Amino acid sequence: MNLASLTPEERDALAAEYVLGTLEAREARAVAAALPGDAALAEAVAMWEARLAPLTMLAPPEAPPPGLWDRIAAALDPKPVVKPKSWLAGLLDPWRIGAIGGTAVAATLAAFILLRPEPAPRMMTVLLTDRDQPAWLVEADQGGLRLASLNPRPAPEGRALQLWALPQGATAPTSLGLIPAEGRISVAPQVIQPSPGMLIEITVEPPGGSPTGRPTGPILFIGRLAPATGS
Repeated sequence: MNLASLTPEERDALAAEYVLGTLEAREARAVAAALPGDAALAEAVAMWEARLAPLTMLAPPEAPPPGLWDRIAAALDPKPVVKPKSWLAGLLDPWRIGAIGGTAVAATLAAFILLRPEPAPRMMTVLLTDRDQPAWLVEADQGGLRLASLNPRPAPEGRALQLWALPQGATAPTSLGLIPAEGRISVAPQVIQPSPGMLIEITVEPPGGSPTGRPTGPILFIGRLAPATGS
């Protein structure tokens, strides 16, 4: 990657992808190595970090299942065992009790790990402008779908921006609502279940939204959800 030959627009797009974490590992390492000696690139990265910082609020915190910590604490700190006054006393000597307790803890933790459901993959896409500049970030998981503007882009005067989703195999898109002026919208999973390959579109519509339930205006932005991977 020859960073010196990049145009200002290409450097800005590269900085955005670096901050978003969508670069390949080799490209990300090249950018990180170039930052100390490339003031323009460092400035672009800092600008995108400041611009994208509010988007951390899009990801809701994941809480552990109710009672998990209590169950783990109880398993790791079992109540003392009273030595029975019977022929079983010889079987329940301290080392046997420890072995049984350790096996129970291991079995409990193994069962928890094996039986807990796999978390749904987090997906995302970046909707680009006609000049291939990042304009909107879409993030989706089992908690629904969230969209945020990377650059404030008001709708044309007298018009509205409407968000749509088109799952693979569907014959018509589903409206996800009008995009507010602040450029953020959250969609509950009951409205649409995000899935890899789903198309996300933004169209220009009348002030109250499409009167037909289908897109009537031009598509300004479009992207396809894909599993989010680290660099």
